[in-house]
This record gives sequence, structure tokens and C-alpha cells, in this order.
Amino acid sequence: MITLDIDLSYFSRYYHISSEAIKQYQQKNMSIPQIMQAEALKGNEAAAKFMAKISGNPELLVQLYQLTDPKNRFLILSHMNQEDLAKIMECLEPDELILGLSIFTQEALVELMMKLPPETLSTVVLENMDTNKFLDQLPEEHMDAFLSSEKIDRNMFMIGMQDMEDSSLQKMMEKYSGQPCYDNRETIMGKMNEMDDKNFQRAIMGFEEDDKKQLIGNMLQAKPDLFEEFSPEAMVEPFKAMEKEDVLKALTVLDTEELMPMVEDLPQDIMALIATQIDPAMFAQILTSDFKDIIASCGIDS
Repeated sequence: MITLDIDLSYFSRYYHISSEAIKQYQQKNMSIPQIMQAEALKGNEAAAKFMAKISGNPELLVQLYQLTDPKNRFLILSHMNQEDLAKIMECLEPDELILGLSIFTQEALVELMMKLPPETLSTVVLENMDTNKFLDQLPEEHMDAFLSSEKIDRNMFMIGMQDMEDSSLQKMMEKYSGQPCYDNRETIMGKMNEMDDKNFQRAIMGFEEDDKKQLIGNMLQAKPDLFEEFSPEAMVEPFKAMEKEDVLKALTVLDTEELMPMVEDLPQDIMALIATQIDPAMFAQILTSDFKDIIASCGIDS
């Protein structure tokens, strides 16, 4: 039984049920539909039409179940499973989902961001900072992981190296070979093109940290969707240094569908709390359409 906080005067006024009768029904732990059924057996015509009326009149359900009260919405939502709660949350506006996420700490928000698909997470990053700012805050280990991606072909690396300084290429080759290098760009690029994949990758890893930033920046400029090859851990790195309010603000570039991965696997009670923001009229519409069993299980708080 879901016991709601309801104005009993409404029952007396519209369904002609006395306070004494309601008290007796409460003592028997009867739901509202059961109360109406009992009243119908007594000849109460208004009560007899109860279920038929609310099924086609969500506004009446809002009034009767006092759905404008967030407490009542939460009590009902608390009895839904995670799958059903996710469907309810899909009806929320993006700013409502973000407001719900504000209950989390900054650290927890960053963890939740890693649940976003790569293409969505990359949108959050690139809508809030340019590539250079992102790379400046990225530890070298994350750059190395990016450069090791099997989805980035050799041609992209060669494009990325085209306008790098000769000195950067020479230092990379010296680290790779262990010998001084005085070759010009064309010669170095030719040697690299002749390397097998294993040695080519080992040579790339020989770039200095700042040169890796330039290389990656050049590659991303040539093919922006390569950004998705960064791991979720890498993409959230800049947000670790942000204030909680700034992390929440960064998420405003996403719509409801894009935000859902951050909330659909949360604990049930947290999902219910966030879903409580749903518009009462919309909530009533959903209840009358898909959750008649929940409507039937609601009673009156004693």
C-alpha cells in the first residue's frame, strides 16, 4: 500500500464519504479504489464511477491523489522499479535532470560523466573548451593511450607530423634509435613510412610531451571525430579541477536523451527523487495510461 497525504475534505465534497467512514476504511488498510468500491456497494453512484472517471481524466487524478504535492509524487515513484523510473525521467527537461544531479558531489558527477557514450562525452568537452585547453590539462599517460589506439591509422599520424618542427622530429628519432639525428623532415618522414607497425608506434611514443600535444592537436584538426578515441577517464580529466557548479553548467549542452546514461543506473531511491520533478499533469497522464496497478494500490495516510 502506498499511503498518500491527501485532503480528506475532497472525498467528502465530491464523493459524499464521511470522515468517520474514511477513518474506518483507513483502519482496514484499504486503498482508494477499494474504498470507492465499498462505497459503490452502499449505493454511492459517484464512487461507483471513480475508476472510469480517473482513467479518462488525469486532471481528476491530480486533484484526488494530490499530485501537486512533491511528497505524494515521490511516494508513488518510490514503488516503481528502475526501468519504469527511467521512462518517467525521460519526460523531464534537461535542466530538471541536471538539477537532480546537483545532489551529487563534484567527484561523483565526474564519475557519472564517464557513463556517457564517447560521442556524447566528447560533445561536453569540446562545447566547453577548445582542443588546446583540453590537451594542456591532460596527463601524458592519457595522450600515450590515445596515440596507441588501433583505430588511428598510420596516414593520420603522418598528416599530424607534416608541420611539426624538424627539431621535434629529430629528437623523436634520436630517442627511437639512440643515435644523433640531423636528418631533415622529408628524410625522417620517409624513414618512418618504411617502419613496420611495431617500430612506427615505438617511434611515435618517443615524442616529447609538448610535441605529443601538437601531434594530437594536428590530428584532431584534420579529423575531429578522432577525439572519441580518448578514454572516458581522459575526457573527464579537465573536469576534475572544476567546481561542482561548473561541472553542472558544462552538462547543459546535452538534451534529456543524452543525459539519461548518467541517471538510469542510479540507486532506485535516487532515481525516484530526481523523477519527482516531473510535471504533475504529465505524471497523472502516465499513471492513468501505464500504471493502473499503482493507482489501485494508493491509500490515504492516517
